[in-house]
Amino acid sequence: MNDEPHATHLENMLRGLAPAPASPALAQCVDEELKLDMSWLHTSARPRRVMRWTGSVSWAALGAAAAVAVMSFLPAPSRPANDAGALAATPTILPVSTIREWEDVRDDGIHYSKERLPEQHLRVIARDRQTWIDPRDGAQMTVEIPREQKVILPVSFQ
Repeated sequence: MNDEPHATHLENMLRGLAPAPASPALAQCVDEELKLDMSWLHTSARPRRVMRWTGSVSWAALGAAAAVAVMSFLPAPSRPANDAGALAATPTILPVSTIREWEDVRDDGIHYSKERLPEQHLRVIARDRQTWIDPRDGAQMTVEIPREQKVILPVSFQ
């Protein structure tokens, strides 16, 4: 049995088929989705998050100044001569923890080094929180330090 005439006839019929055109509603939906997806290209700068740490630093500085003022009026504790070595050997405050929290990472784009190698530049905004404790009375001290670091990563295009 010879199937070649039927195969060529079927192939000719398939070649003659054309897809139906897209409906105007579908084309409009696709255009709107593409506009939403590409809207990030039209914004030149991302909105910056304003860091409001100056108020906290001001209050911390005011508290530190008050502590220094109070301590300057207090009499110095008297130390016996034989316990001076023992007191110097024990630390007055002990570190408890150091925590770094990342608040924002900004992409500064790809730059080329002097050797013409691509590098990814990032700006990392973080806050370091260091805590100490005084073993004599259990007082806890916490200091927050804002940091902004520039990180350079090598890039490989594959």
